Formats: sequence, structure tokens, C-alpha cells
Amino acid sequence: MPIFITQGRYTRDAVKGMIVKPEDRADAVGRIMSKAGGKLIAYYLTFGEYDGLTIAEAPSETQMAAALLAAASGGG
Repeated sequence: MPIFITQGRYTRDAVKGMIVKPEDRADAVGRIMSKAGGKLIAYYLTFGEYDGLTIAEAPSETQMAAALLAAASGGG
């Protein structure tokens, strides 16, 4: 399966929500990847221009795009 590396930023509202109700975002990302037929390999929080980096396997670019859109639709 192809491996994809993605970077992302949280919105200000997402950060506020995570402060009020902390949760393990790696678990949430892993569940989204599983639903798209893939697997989360690693999830990192980063400093700088991006807030996070993921390394994941997915059957194709289409499934990876579907997972990214599903994650983004949550507003985070």
C-alpha cells in the first residue's frame, strides 16, 4: 500500500475545543483512516507553520483524499 505523509493546521476554534475537551487526536485520525481502508502509522504534533504531521497507508490517492476530507469536515 502507498504511504502518504500529510501536514495540517488546527483552526483557532479547534484548539479552543481541545483545551475544553482534550482527546487523543491520533485515535480519531486512526479511525478515519480505517474507515477509508487505510492505516495510521504515526501522528506527530509539531511546532512552526504546521501543527501536526501524519504518516499513513491507504490503498490509493482517492481513499487518502477521502480520509483527509472527512477529517477536515470536522472543522479541525
